[in-house]
Amino acid sequence: MKKEIEFIDEQTAMMHEHGIIVMMETPSVAPTSPKPKESGSSPISPWGADNDFPQKIIELASKSTELASLLDWKDRALQGREVIAVNQVWNPKSSQYEESAIDDEEINEFLSSRMFKRYWREASTDFNWFWNIFPELIKNVKGDKIASIGIIDASYCRWGKMNDRGTIETCYVSADWPAAKADDQNTLKIKVVDPYSPTVVDDINKAKNIKSFVYPVSYPSPGKAYYQLAPWDGWRVSGWPELAQMIPRSKVKLMTHLMSAKFILEIPSTFWAHEYPNWDQKSFEEKQEIKKAKVKDMNDILTGVENTGKTILFDAISDIHGNPHPSWKVIPIEDKLRDGNFLEDSREASQHLRSALNLDSALTGDGPGKSLGGGGGDKRIALNIFVALLQPYREVLLEPIYFIAEYNGWLNKERYPRLKFKTVEIQLETLDVAHQTSKIVAN
Repeated sequence: MKKEIEFIDEQTAMMHEHGIIVMMETPSVAPTSPKPKESGSSPISPWGADNDFPQKIIELASKSTELASLLDWKDRALQGREVIAVNQVWNPKSSQYEESAIDDEEINEFLSSRMFKRYWREASTDFNWFWNIFPELIKNVKGDKIASIGIIDASYCRWGKMNDRGTIETCYVSADWPAAKADDQNTLKIKVVDPYSPTVVDDINKAKNIKSFVYPVSYPSPGKAYYQLAPWDGWRVSGWPELAQMIPRSKVKLMTHLMSAKFILEIPSTFWAHEYPNWDQKSFEEKQEIKKAKVKDMNDILTGVENTGKTILFDAISDIHGNPHPSWKVIPIEDKLRDGNFLEDSREASQHLRSALNLDSALTGDGPGKSLGGGGGDKRIALNIFVALLQPYREVLLEPIYFIAEYNGWLNKERYPRLKFKTVEIQLETLDVAHQTSKIVAN
């Protein structure tokens, strides 16, 4: 025998006899409250309240159909085509510096090496995901040159607490955070240099016992002493990820009932707190019992011959300014399906994510829905603007390379007094350029 009322999940029920799906609390977007920071005697500065912030980002991306892909798009755009070295020479006739590519075997060999290419690729990824990267610079046998640069996976790294001078001296590396401890056998401890010290190059040169070290790199965000925060993190804590994940789960459950359903009854989340005193203080179980009782009341009102054609009355509530509060809605299923708006429109969550990542929809599409993004001209202009704004970020990733240039003697008055590292791009052209759709430019 078919059930009169079937509770599909905590927020959704089906009144089979009347063909009505009841959404007892339509999704709302509310920020989550951060957990208080824990204090202790550990020499490690925790990354996040539970020392698992990078792990949470990775978990969040694994549950999203868009986040990892959009971050990958930004990673590849940040890398460009390649990095080259140029020297600036003053031209008295034009009263400006002119750049010329450097034909220097040592420098070019370093920039074209497998290790540098790996650094550039992995640094771009960690930067977009976490806004912090952990480059490891390795000396040669004699110690007078930096022979190689690598990158330590940011999710494996934690800074040691600052000393009395406000500098970080140790980077702790483990694949077991947040369970790992500073004194664990598998936790590596690597020397960290102070990038703000004017004598850092000489200090590392004189420290013959230091064979490798971490050069801290991040893009500044206000109020963050240890770990900088990516600007897209507001999307993570806003509640939009939970909403985006809720929509497909709800659709899978509800689509199995659509063939027998005729209407959706939406009850806004504000109804319960307005109708029942101390709603926020009630337990989860108490709230569920109230919601189930309300659905049963609705079903009883609509059931029976004597109730045929009965009208349900909903009060319309307004604030002191006369603006209406969200009210109950009875929506025909056929309209929802025809308009493509069944349940909460996932496009809105997608647009919030693209906005947080500062991605033009002309470049990556407009998310789920009807919009297809911009045309070829819009894409070309959007890409040129996007690439033009990447330079400050690339300067952050190149900072360890400038340190190497000073340490290795590339950047000095005798060799290359105005040495610069630049990223080569592919700049899109219009289709009316004969036999050429792109040209290589350097930023």
